[in-house]
Amino acid sequence: MDHGTYLWIVFCGLQINSIKTSIQVIVGGQNTSVGSWPWQASLYWNGFHMCEGSLINSMWVLTAAHCFSRHINRTNVHLGQQNQENVNPSHIILHPLYNSQTHDNDIALLKLNAAVNFTNYIQPICLADNGSTFYSGTETWVTGWGDVISPRSPVTLQEVQTPVVGNGICSCLYEMVNITITDNMICAGLLQGGKGSCQGDSGGPLVAQQGSVWIQAGVASFGCVETNYPEVFTRVSYYEDWINFTIATDQPCLVTFLSNGTESNNGTCTGVTPTPTSSTPCEWLIFLMPKSHDVILFLSCPYCFLPKLTQMILIILQD
Repeated sequence: MDHGTYLWIVFCGLQINSIKTSIQVIVGGQNTSVGSWPWQASLYWNGFHMCEGSLINSMWVLTAAHCFSRHINRTNVHLGQQNQENVNPSHIILHPLYNSQTHDNDIALLKLNAAVNFTNYIQPICLADNGSTFYSGTETWVTGWGDVISPRSPVTLQEVQTPVVGNGICSCLYEMVNITITDNMICAGLLQGGKGSCQGDSGGPLVAQQGSVWIQAGVASFGCVETNYPEVFTRVSYYEDWINFTIATDQPCLVTFLSNGTESNNGTCTGVTPTPTSSTPCEWLIFLMPKSHDVILFLSCPYCFLPKLTQMILIILQD
């Protein structure tokens, strides 16, 4: 069945309420409109905004596996920019073939402990099915709160428009730094850098619009607006079977996204000079949790090829 034929009955990926705010604050992005991305989720760990995700039905959130490679417990999900709803996940399911070294299959599902109520500010996103095409040049949007450098709550969700970069070009570029871009990944970003997702945007959605419906193409995995190195996302359409198998009931909306342009695997990077990575050393940021007196150490590195999640270590202080 061609899901795209039935867009008129789709109840996902809809911007119910989108009103511009007057506040002016993702790298090179802009403030979002209130309610413009109602599927956006903020994932907190021990009170810190650590990652992002997308609501795909009333009980499940889609995010990146590397967000939970070290700390599965103490996770809280915040939904809705206005009248925010906070829920805890009852299950966190990493893709069984997730490889933390190669970043392949960097995808996870969070089952919430209670169904959320849909409002103008909380709505599910449609997911791209396995018949979708996102050719080079397809315009997409990335949303997120950006770098994690302190325990304060994120204030304003950011958005930035960014084009898909074909896997052929993306793979060629990343070969220069010995990183393999697989068919399970999709790249997006400006080759000149300056705009896109960065650390702290892990697990956030890469979305594209088809008619009035927004469809999720990717899950933020690694990359950080470096020249000639587009950001890399997990390609959602390749995981239709795994998502449907994991979510046995009330499965999310799957929609065929068809794009114009060139085949996504065409293109080379002949003549492109690789940009040196940052020589700035990593920094340790130390925070003392006021209630538990636990010490949290953040390892913040400028290197663009680490997963977007800033590395973190929790030290439990004994009484």
